Order: sequence, then C-alpha cells, then structure tokens
Amino acid sequence: AGPHSYIINEMAGVYESMNIKTRALRHEVHHAPAPQGVDFEADGVTAADDDLGIYFRPEVGNHILIGSGDPVCDEREYVDPDDYDQTINAEQWEVQMLRANRRLPALGMPHEKKGIVDLYDVSDDWIPIYDRTDLDGFYVAIGTSGNQYKNAGSAAQMMGDLIEAVEAGHDHDSDPLVVKGRYSGVELDIGFFSRNREINPNSSMSVHG
Repeated sequence: AGPHSYIINEMAGVYESMNIKTRALRHEVHHAPAPQGVDFEADGVTAADDDLGIYFRPEVGNHILIGSGDPVCDEREYVDPDDYDQTINAEQWEVQMLRANRRLPALGMPHEKKGIVDLYDVSDDWIPIYDRTDLDGFYVAIGTSGNQYKNAGSAAQMMGDLIEAVEAGHDHDSDPLVVKGRYSGVELDIGFFSRNREINPNSSMSVHG
C-alpha cells in the first residue's frame, strides 16, 4: 500500500483503533553535479549532518544525492497520495544546496534544479508498524519509508512468524511475540513495533530511522 496505507486501513475499519498511525509525507531529494575534478561517484561517501539537517551520498553520473534529515525548521507536508505537487520546490532546493555547501564548499550552486519528489509512508514516530490489527486476519507492515528497505529480510521473517503465531491462537497484544533472527540468533521483540505503542521519544523522528 505504501503511502496509501492509511487509506487502506480506513477502508478496513482499523485506522481509528490504532494508537500509532501513518500518513503520506511529501519528500524531496536533490541532485547536484560533483565539484570539478572530484570523482564523487567512485570516491564519495555516504554521510549525514543532523546539525545542518541533510544527508548525502554518491549518485550515478558523478552526481551527489542530497536528502533532508527533516530538521524541525522545515515544515512537513502531509498530503493526499493521489493529489500532490510533484515539482521541485525552488526555495527548498536552494536551502538544501546552501546546507550542502556548508559541508562541501566546492559544490557551488548548480544552474539546473534536479531532483525527485515522491512520498514517504511514515508513522507518528517514524518507526514502522509490524503488527496484527483489530480485524482478524488483517496484518500490517507499514510506516517503513526512508530506511526500512535495509531491514526487508528481518521484517519478512517477523511478519511470517507473527502471522503464523496469531493464526494459531497466540494473543500478541497481551503477550508480544519474540522471534529469533534466522541467521544472527538475535531475539527481536515484535511488540516494539506495535500499533498500540506510545510514541517513542528516542526515535530520530526522521528518515534516519
């Protein structure tokens, strides 16, 4: 469902009963050519600067991808996933380039505004929801945008084990399931990702997860 997750949950009648909810967040990432004489595609690194509110990494074509760390000074734009502005915001692009120049002074200000505008499916505390719902047989793995692609294997195992346990009669809400990583052996308390949890004050509240 991606950024439509809250709409699907409303259709299923489970949205209002969830303490942690998801919304579609409009997000921009910007591209800038590497400084002259720098092979950033080969030699660049992935870095984040939370003081500046950015992260950046190498991009194909010897470009630099510059994303937002969602600082509190930037207004968050929650939108209808079927009706939102998909053009680069000139003011936001300039702000991000200025921030990037604090870290990469040779970057300069590109003449052409390049980037991508799309949507994140984010929860209230930016931590995903891996859980059952109040509708028997209806499970969710949502609020994952921005960082959980790295955890797809673990999430798949958790959801598989959760569904198997609940369908066999386990009361996950009162006794949260703990699963063991298939390869790492690390124990994972799925209750951490509960739809009924309180907002986690230790979350980065950002794309960093």
